[in-house]
Amino acid sequence: MLIPLASDADVLHQIETFCSTNSMGVSTFGRSALGDPNLVTNLRAGRSLTLKTAKAVLDFIASYPSQSAAA
Repeated sequence: MLIPLASDADVLHQIETFCSTNSMGVSTFGRSALGDPNLVTNLRAGRSLTLKTAKAVLDFIASYPSQSAAA
């Protein structure tokens, strides 16, 4: 069974959507998710993520408390 991998563009889109939904700056996101405040800036400039880093980003997004749970 093949599992589709997220492209760098897909991950960037998910980050930007997450930041917009959670009113979080992209530097804060990068610092919180990976300790790298330049993560989103570098992705926008063409940086490629390793599978391990992409998984860490997506795991951070998945585990973050949703806004609807806080309301």
